[in-house]
Amino acid sequence: MRFAGIAIAAATLLLGLTSQASAMTFQTVSDTAACAARQCVLASGGIDKDAAKALQGFMKSRKVAPGALLILDSQGGNVLESLAMGDAVRKAGVATMVRDGGACASACVYVFLGGVERTVGTGGKVGVHQVAGGGAASLSASDSQWLMSMVAIHVNKMSGAMDLLVPALRTRPQDMHWLSVGELARYAVVTPSLPARA
Repeated sequence: MRFAGIAIAAATLLLGLTSQASAMTFQTVSDTAACAARQCVLASGGIDKDAAKALQGFMKSRKVAPGALLILDSQGGNVLESLAMGDAVRKAGVATMVRDGGACASACVYVFLGGVERTVGTGGKVGVHQVAGGGAASLSASDSQWLMSMVAIHVNKMSGAMDLLVPALRTRPQDMHWLSVGELARYAVVTPSLPARA
């Protein structure tokens, strides 16, 4: 029962500036050097409550195979949905990328971590901050901590470093901590071919 209540509240829970962003869309692309030898999908927009299902449906309809590349361009959105998307990406054996000059912020980072390989192009940015909620769907302090425990489990499962949560928890929801090149490596945000931990 607790999970159901939190899930309902988290349906409107945002990580970042996505309350005014359009819902995430998916399209096949071939406009980057990384797409010369493999199938690429661009995922752009906000992570809403249907994003994981939409991603899975798109990958199935386009026969996206292991080894494909998911290029992310998102300011974040629904936390639980981003975790489900990250799981779907990992199960599909797909790599993730932030393209040159692009951004993957807030909840988007948890989708990004699903990649079996994870790269950030020149000038690309990955940002983290605290969970933000508002209105009637605001979570209690206890439920917010429960949600962050789900995030921590996901980060560990995707072979990320738990220290990634430190800048996230220290940065106010209205701000963004853009990870430096050193932090991307140190927190295992960018790392090739790592399997999920059991």
